[in-house]
Amino acid sequence: MLYVFLSLLSFSAWGDGRTRKPLYIGGLWPSTPNPYAYSEYAGVAAQLAIDHINRADLLPGHELFLRHRDSKCNVGLTLYQMGELLRSFDEPTIVLVGEACSPVTQPLAAATQYWNVPLFNFASQSEKLENRIAYPRYYHVLPIANALNRARAAMMATLNWNKSIILIQSADRFTLTARDLQEEVERAGLNRPELRVLPVSNDFTSTAQEVMKTGIHIIFGMFYEEAARQVICTFYQNGISSPQFVWILVGWYNGKTWYLKNNNALNCTPEEMGSAINGHFTFDFVPVRPDLNTTILTGKTASKVVSEFLVRANFSFGTPLTESFAQYNAYAFDGFLAVGRMLSIAVHQMNSSEQISRIDHFSYDDRNLSDIFNAIVENKMYSFQGLTGRVVPYNLLTREAKRNTGTAQIQYYRIGSSASDPVVTNVALFDNSVGQLIEVDGVRNIPWTTTDGEVPLDSSSFVVELSDKGAFIAVVLILSLCVILAIYLLLFIRKHQRHSVMKKSFSQLNELIVLGGLMVYMMVLIYGFDGQFFSFKESSLSCCYARTLLLCFGSTLMFGSILVKTVTKLMKRSVAAKMCLDTLLIVNGFLIIGLLLLVDCVLIGLWYQFDPWKKGEQTLASTVIATHYREKCTSSNSALWMSGLISYKLVVVLICVAAVGIRIKARGDKEQGNSDSPYIDMTTISISVALALAAFGFTFVDDPAVEFLLVSLCFITLTSLALIILFYRKIQWIRNGRQELDETTDVATKTETLKLAATEVKDLQKRGEDLRTVLAKVMREVGAGIPSTLETDVKRVLENELSADVVAQDDN
Repeated sequence: MLYVFLSLLSFSAWGDGRTRKPLYIGGLWPSTPNPYAYSEYAGVAAQLAIDHINRADLLPGHELFLRHRDSKCNVGLTLYQMGELLRSFDEPTIVLVGEACSPVTQPLAAATQYWNVPLFNFASQSEKLENRIAYPRYYHVLPIANALNRARAAMMATLNWNKSIILIQSADRFTLTARDLQEEVERAGLNRPELRVLPVSNDFTSTAQEVMKTGIHIIFGMFYEEAARQVICTFYQNGISSPQFVWILVGWYNGKTWYLKNNNALNCTPEEMGSAINGHFTFDFVPVRPDLNTTILTGKTASKVVSEFLVRANFSFGTPLTESFAQYNAYAFDGFLAVGRMLSIAVHQMNSSEQISRIDHFSYDDRNLSDIFNAIVENKMYSFQGLTGRVVPYNLLTREAKRNTGTAQIQYYRIGSSASDPVVTNVALFDNSVGQLIEVDGVRNIPWTTTDGEVPLDSSSFVVELSDKGAFIAVVLILSLCVILAIYLLLFIRKHQRHSVMKKSFSQLNELIVLGGLMVYMMVLIYGFDGQFFSFKESSLSCCYARTLLLCFGSTLMFGSILVKTVTKLMKRSVAAKMCLDTLLIVNGFLIIGLLLLVDCVLIGLWYQFDPWKKGEQTLASTVIATHYREKCTSSNSALWMSGLISYKLVVVLICVAAVGIRIKARGDKEQGNSDSPYIDMTTISISVALALAAFGFTFVDDPAVEFLLVSLCFITLTSLALIILFYRKIQWIRNGRQELDETTDVATKTETLKLAATEVKDLQKRGEDLRTVLAKVMREVGAGIPSTLETDVKRVLENELSADVVAQDDN
């Protein structure tokens, strides 16, 4: 009713007796409050623009009328209302103006092309609407949201903010703008902002924790108003608030106290919301052109139009323009002026040419007339002076031209006496055409919320914590002695490889055991170079790969060789089979070790393929001032992979222990004193304990120095203990001889050995008597006695066989 009343008043003002033919414009925007609406007074601005067009007689012989429908920012309702505007009247609606909500504008712009009706928009900023193929009859007079990014980057550079993070709602409108902002910030010589997309679940706790870990204090927020309240409340509850953190938000939220609306749906009180939002910036386009004395298209100055708008909208004359025009009302005015400009040119063209249909004969099937409208708008001469500045259809401009259009307004909000009393500082304007800040109140006069009144820091300082190198040096000294021991053992085994003691215990396998120990020692040395004691470098990742390989291959060589020795001794059950089995068993033993190494390669290959090592950061302590962290190698499921490898090694350990038990049982408990089996058992258990403790240190110990000491000393101590247990007795035998060993051998063991030797002697003597009897019988039959020399030779052979067998019994 208001629109009809104002139309009648305006008609009486220009009643000159001429007959004017009506032309109808359809309007679609929300006239009721909703989360996305910023067009509360758009209807007043629209009717004001139509009245000015009619008064200025821009359309000779014609008069414009507005048909408005409330879209409520709902897609389905908007399309329905569009159909009503186009079909429910005898006179066609030749142009549509709207919609104010970007999510609704896209389907509306796609639908209007099938009716051959142009659509002018004054509020949607989505870059997706720039597609001329998808939306050929769509035009907008408001610069796209990307045109604000140069101002954002310039403000960051002015305040020496180098680091920032962008949080966006998952919508095309924000995604495209955020990516463009990343490019603009980089173009300004600053660090590229990190981009995070909010989860659709509306649970923003994890996102807040991730932002806190980054240590970045400058946060660009690009989301709709309802989501903004939830995000800011959640972030406040996770420690992200003023004065250390600064929010930079869009400027089109509904009202200065938008953060207090629907407060019952939040977990924050009004006071907490005020604290959370205190000291934030907004970026938006200026509500009205700065030079108000400029004459616009209708022949009036901008200041007179503003004054008339204030009267119609019931604003007092003292109301600041930033409040009265904060909802894009000036762009709504210019949107209707753009329609008037297009129709004015069309009327003049049609009046001067008989070839063109008259505009009042418009039909939804008349594609030619719609093409004429398109050609007029796309002409370079179409632009005009409006209430917001020079008006052009921005979606017809090149990408670079879009960057250079529009004037951004930068405002700073600080909470006053209460949360519902924000104090607004108009910091500066940014003219995209010249690319520089135009200070209003000035950057230097920003009332910062920090304690000292200084500019907040853009991020926390990051301190890389390194462990005390004293622990590393101590471990290296101990490790040096162990490496010398391993090298000595390796050289000793090589030197005495033909000695009967070494031959009986398989010198090749002994060498592999020592080589495996050396690899474990090297793993411990490399373990200190992955960021614990020295700064993490690119080569540190190579150290991570190397230490895993050395640990796996070293333990496999030790375990595998022990397993082969145990199984080999178990299979050598008889003296007669001994000689023929030695070579065969050694060959098969190496095949077993090779198979175990192959399993290692497969497991490690799968690990590195699907979950490779990467540089990780372990936060040790974090405040808004500084974040202390440790750099280390990490992979997503390193504990799982390491557990799999260790479990596989423990299976081999169990097999070794089981084989030892079987061998002891098969050969008798009395033989344990002369066997390697107990020492192999002790060795396997020692190494398994080392693996278990090391796995515990890798997984559960957080302190880097304690972790390093625990893991390193476990491997050094137990690996060295295993080598000593396995080789000390053999070295003593070889160095001191068998006789000295017998003197120091346990009495019980010596007694058991002598009993076994006596039994063997009796058996051999019996066999010798039987042989002599047989030989005597044979010689008598051939007529001769047994030669004394032959009898002597038989005794010597039997004695030599007895000695060799006794040595073999006691040589394990």
